[in-house]
Amino acid sequence: MAFPLVAIAASLAPEIIRLIAGDRAGTLAGTVADAVRQVAGTEDPAAARAALAADTEKVNALRIRLAEIALEGERLGAEREAGQRNAALDTLRATLSDTQSARASMAEMLRGGSRLAWGPATVSSLVVLGFFAVLILLVTLDAGPGGAARFDPQVASVINITVGSLGAAFAAVVNFWIGSSQSSREKDAIVGRLQDAQAQQVQAAMATLRDAAPAPSVRPVSFLAAPGPADEDRFEACLDEVLKSEGGFVNHPADPGGATNMGITLRTLSEFRDGEVTEADMRALTRAEAREIYRVRYWTPMRCAELPAGVDLMVFDFGVNAGPGRSVKMLQKAAGVSVDGSVGPITLAAARACRAPDLIRRLAEARMAYYRGLGTFPSFGRGWMRRVDATRQVALEMATRPGTLPLVA
Repeated sequence: MAFPLVAIAASLAPEIIRLIAGDRAGTLAGTVADAVRQVAGTEDPAAARAALAADTEKVNALRIRLAEIALEGERLGAEREAGQRNAALDTLRATLSDTQSARASMAEMLRGGSRLAWGPATVSSLVVLGFFAVLILLVTLDAGPGGAARFDPQVASVINITVGSLGAAFAAVVNFWIGSSQSSREKDAIVGRLQDAQAQQVQAAMATLRDAAPAPSVRPVSFLAAPGPADEDRFEACLDEVLKSEGGFVNHPADPGGATNMGITLRTLSEFRDGEVTEADMRALTRAEAREIYRVRYWTPMRCAELPAGVDLMVFDFGVNAGPGRSVKMLQKAAGVSVDGSVGPITLAAARACRAPDLIRRLAEARMAYYRGLGTFPSFGRGWMRRVDATRQVALEMATRPGTLPLVA
């Protein structure tokens, strides 16, 4: 049952195949299968597919769970690779330490005037001279009469043995005086064999999953950012909508934020410029500077560029109006993940797993409920409601434009 259930998971999150194939312990496939079994409520692959096709919430929950499993798998894989590298380094250090110890012992004997210190140098010199002498002799010897072999078979056999012994001794001398690269070669050979084995596992797993998986009724979702309009174009489009709502210079006595211009408060501008600003400075604020403030303080920290089209506008607009932390928490609550106020891989995966129009509507409803609970609602409530309604309409248009597909078929 494991492979059919894993195939269902792979139809929703193709990246999981690579992690399963690279898991030499073989535990990740079981974890993925358990996740499908728990969410679908059955071990039967056909029943599980039917349950997921009939319930979008189960699909979203499974995608979030798979994202968590993928992140944990990446972390464990990185730890294993680090352990292998450390083990290889320890082996290399031990080899080098042995060579250094031998050299250190010889140097110590030299300083002590011991005649034994000359032993390694003498033996090394004899080996090197003998190796090259025999090599030169064999190269320069002419063939016998009529091109016959110079030596009879028995002598040739002895010469081959001698050359082989001198070659091994010469390699040992080089290893002693210059240092060994054998550990590096062995390490490279091991890494090469592991990479070949892993590639074969990936190919086998992909072939098996392709054979086992039916045509998915749900479009796969990637843990990476989906392709779409350029980030700058999306940012400009969202910023235009925010500035339509924020307007120009305002200094309403009931507004706790005080004087604002294009939605930028005195405090925000002072922090951006790293110095106190006056009301005259607020009035003279340019759109170019406001644009950079919005990018640095709101768009980038909330990772709006990585959110689905339309959802980015909802999160960005509310972050400008009520603070980035509050906006992110509202997104996390609407997407059904842990609420911590920080946009990470799980929050992004959950946001992409939802149907963008549904998530936009949930965010709008939550935002209206938030405004109704504020003490300043009698003064600003009507304007806030108009703003939420206008932002929701534009966000829905963004989410359904050509080239922006919903994640669930």
